[in-house]
Amino acid sequence: MSTTDDLLAEINNTLPGPSTLALFDFDGTIIAGYSSLFILREQLRRGDITKHDFARVVLAIINHQLGLMDDHGLMELGASFLKGSPVQEFSDLCEHVYETQLNKRIYPEARALIAAHRARGHIVAIASSAPEQAISLVAQQLQIDHIASSHYVVDQDQFTGTVTMPVCWGFGKRLAAEKLASQLNCSLDNAFFYTDSDEDLPLLEVVGHPTAVNPNPRLKQHADFKDWFSVDFKPRRWRLRELGGTAGVYISLVASYLGGLGVAHLEGDRKRGRGFMLKHFTDSVCKLIGMDIELINEHYLRDNPASVVIFNHQSNADGFIILKLLRENYAGIGKRAFGKVPLLSDAYEFAGVIPIDRDDSKSAIASMAPLIEAITKEGRSVAVAPEGTRSSTRKPGPFKKGAFHLALDAKVNIVPVVIHNSLNVQTKGDSLYHSAKVTVEILPPIDTSHWKRAELDTHIADVRQQYLQALGFTSPEPSQVTAAPLPAAKKSTHSPAQPTPIKRTPRIKKATT
Repeated sequence: MSTTDDLLAEINNTLPGPSTLALFDFDGTIIAGYSSLFILREQLRRGDITKHDFARVVLAIINHQLGLMDDHGLMELGASFLKGSPVQEFSDLCEHVYETQLNKRIYPEARALIAAHRARGHIVAIASSAPEQAISLVAQQLQIDHIASSHYVVDQDQFTGTVTMPVCWGFGKRLAAEKLASQLNCSLDNAFFYTDSDEDLPLLEVVGHPTAVNPNPRLKQHADFKDWFSVDFKPRRWRLRELGGTAGVYISLVASYLGGLGVAHLEGDRKRGRGFMLKHFTDSVCKLIGMDIELINEHYLRDNPASVVIFNHQSNADGFIILKLLRENYAGIGKRAFGKVPLLSDAYEFAGVIPIDRDDSKSAIASMAPLIEAITKEGRSVAVAPEGTRSSTRKPGPFKKGAFHLALDAKVNIVPVVIHNSLNVQTKGDSLYHSAKVTVEILPPIDTSHWKRAELDTHIADVRQQYLQALGFTSPEPSQVTAAPLPAAKKSTHSPAQPTPIKRTPRIKKATT
């Protein structure tokens, strides 16, 4: 059995550039589970199909596994439920399924492999029997520009209830991959293909780098015989460890809070009590959920005086990371919803979190006064997520102005913290925490002393551009942001564990089959 590190080493040993094609199956390879079943369940929930229809599909899948129904017949059955319905309606349904089911089921290992291929300049594509609408949002999140998939036939923006022949399954997937490789001027002889199913053997047999990912028994046996790479990813479903770790987070929060109160009472020093709480809480949280933090350019944070610390927000784990970075020097803002649980509300308040009502702009502005005091009088840094709420992807959403007004009002620098992959710990919509290594990069502090409020939109756009570049979403462009002066410090020799930005088209290009 191989490891993900073995696969990454294999990628790094190949020639860089767009002549190499990396193909990924979707269901069971990029995501845990099967998108078609999630879509069917949502159709059933909405009343688009009946329980009888759902049972027919389950029976058809069993018959397909037994060889009693061919690939085309199974796909036609699924397409028949969409006959006469608008394409946009199905796209909206798939978007909902992505947000509630697929996003949280993306394997971190698949993210790492895709990032490694992009870092080498390889062309990455998805080859799947699933319809393009089910795949496209995951592809966009992972910065995959090409999809070879099965296609439901459309006439005048409505589905006809049939599929294009051949379907992208079995030998049909090989034909689709050959067509895509020809369009991209690539050869399958040096291509990679990752899949979980023996049904993809026709394509596996013709690529230069066949890889079995989460293989079913027949594929595992074939991979062992052929001496192919074979690897199992960590499950994304709940297990006892994840359940216990998640529950332990809240137990640890309360226990650390009570301990901090005790220290503050005994020593008559609230700051020392807060420091005790935050140290013990953040250390225990990382152990409980198995989160290992790789910190890059720590000196930018350590050597900078009290400031406004901004961070991109993709996971509930981000708050734990920021608390661990700042500890007793932390102050921040949180949702008013924390107040619904009194003990947790007290714990967050003791830690330095000031709750605000995002729907009440006047209240939110008034809440900034204690934060300014925390910076200017207490010497604490204030942490703010300028997106305001969690993003469902690694790409930062639009930045709001609150954090930047705060920096101007307090007359301090802004320190950007880029959290690269906390999605691997927990994604939006997932209630459990998973063990993972998270890369956190501190960018040079930004001097705001020359900023003018009339030009704030431009400054915010420049700061967000730094995040996009650090996360690999755009090619580097000249920045108008001025770095704040810092004491001399030795720069880190590490680089972020993410791909080097490469030119890409933001549009999904589909390969017809």
